[in-house]
Amino acid sequence: MKKIAILLIIAFSIFLLPLPVFAVDFSIENTEINAHLQENGDVQVTEQHIYQFDDDFNGITRTLIPKEQTQIVDFQASENGNTLDVEQEENFYNVYRSGSYEEVEVELSYTITNGVEVFSDFAQFYWPFFDTSNESNYENMNIYVHPPQPTEEEVLALGYDEAFDTSTIDSDGVVHFAMGKVDSGTNGDIRVAYDTSLFPTTSLLENKTIGEEIAADKSRFEAEAAAFESRQDILNRISPYIVGVFIIYLVVLLFRALSIKSKKLWEVERSSSQSLYLPKQEMSLPATILYMRNMSANTEFLSAALLDLVRKGYVQREDDNKFTVVDENTDHQHESILINWLFYKIGDNGNFSLKALEAYTKIEDNHSTYNGDFHKWIQAVKSETNDHDLVDKQQGIRWTSAVASFLLIPFIIMLGVHSLFIWMVLSIFISLTLLLFAVLYQPKTVQGLRIKKQWANFSSNYDNISEQEWNQWMSDEQMQAFIYALGTGNKSMQKKSEHLSNGLSSTAHTDSSLQTNDIVMFILIASTINNQFDKANSTVVASTSSSDGGVPGGGAGVGGGGGGSGAF
Repeated sequence: MKKIAILLIIAFSIFLLPLPVFAVDFSIENTEINAHLQENGDVQVTEQHIYQFDDDFNGITRTLIPKEQTQIVDFQASENGNTLDVEQEENFYNVYRSGSYEEVEVELSYTITNGVEVFSDFAQFYWPFFDTSNESNYENMNIYVHPPQPTEEEVLALGYDEAFDTSTIDSDGVVHFAMGKVDSGTNGDIRVAYDTSLFPTTSLLENKTIGEEIAADKSRFEAEAAAFESRQDILNRISPYIVGVFIIYLVVLLFRALSIKSKKLWEVERSSSQSLYLPKQEMSLPATILYMRNMSANTEFLSAALLDLVRKGYVQREDDNKFTVVDENTDHQHESILINWLFYKIGDNGNFSLKALEAYTKIEDNHSTYNGDFHKWIQAVKSETNDHDLVDKQQGIRWTSAVASFLLIPFIIMLGVHSLFIWMVLSIFISLTLLLFAVLYQPKTVQGLRIKKQWANFSSNYDNISEQEWNQWMSDEQMQAFIYALGTGNKSMQKKSEHLSNGLSSTAHTDSSLQTNDIVMFILIASTINNQFDKANSTVVASTSSSDGGVPGGGAGVGGGGGGSGAF
């Protein structure tokens, strides 16, 4: 059940992960743009940006991507009337103004040539001051469009995307787009049309009318907005029921998993031996160790497997540095693979030494082979654990959980599109939890739980074993206990074995001398073997350990124009 608790924590923590941030910590608290249309069709623009910096900074950036057949000229920047240095690279402008932890108000000015387009009935200013390439939020944006002179003639105004339904028209013809907060990565084109008589020196762009087109766009957007609100209302009303059904399903799923585990634990308690001595081996010692290590291997595990070959009599220790194969008729395939790897690939003709290991791993061409053979051996050990059916894969319930998770995805997308973010976040959490359940839920079988319980109890109670009780064990049992401690990395058990071996009684058994030599030898050479495998592994394994910069935006606004703001 521990995995179920972990998957819930993982699913929840995804929402707490830090979001990517800019190299400079800042926010654009207020932005006011004034576009003054000229009689000749040019547009003089001034922008006031108030930046709040919570870090050291060198300046601000502005990307201005002109529409086709227009240009951005005479770009200048100032603060409180003082001119600031500007560096331009194509459509990207760096405005230099360094400082630290302060509020800065910068004014930008530039001219858009041919920014006004004259048609038969109206002259329009149709412009994107930002587009989807913008990487910064504007916390409060206001855009004002000024005619060449005050007018009482008809004025048309329309905002697209983020600018939709934000425009008001003053009595003198000034159009105000009160857009409020504008998120990064969004479009917000503005479109304002005035009587053509206000632009006497601007050439006719095309002999057609645009008034009906603007009106049609406005009607279409209003109809789409009404339909959006209707769908949003329906989704908001049905979301509690849909989310509720999935929550109930998830709760039932978790309670079912708890119930299954409880029944298995009861069976384990009923069938398990309560002895504090070495548990009966149901698998080979390396397979048991790997299972108790949650299937993760390291050099300690490799050292333990080599010593287990010595314990079982397949390998004989010649001295502290050298081992020789004496019997290749092993009980398990992974033992045969380990012998072939250590004694015939690294070693020579059935002989393996720590010096041969060092020499083998010094040759760089051998590194990939070493890794490959190591993982081949690990997979063979895992195959033995798989043959014992220690894990109940629960394919049916996991597939059902995965399907339920994927069924929520279209619903989540609809919630996001319709700005129902609370229901969307809750649905994402449920979907991820169901998916993680499907991936991670592989409960142990009764045998798997029994092995875990017995060996865990053995480990925790090993310190309580008296010297007299330990002396009564056979040498093989003592060696198994030490190999298990070494392979699982249990330092407490290793120290206990060392302490007990130092007190072996010379009269404990008739074969006490052999027993003492066996276990003492294991303890003495274990550290040497493990250190050498650690060194070999460090030689084989190599680790490798970027700058980023801003680039001009893509021009996703009307007519290929756009832009954005930032800082550096």
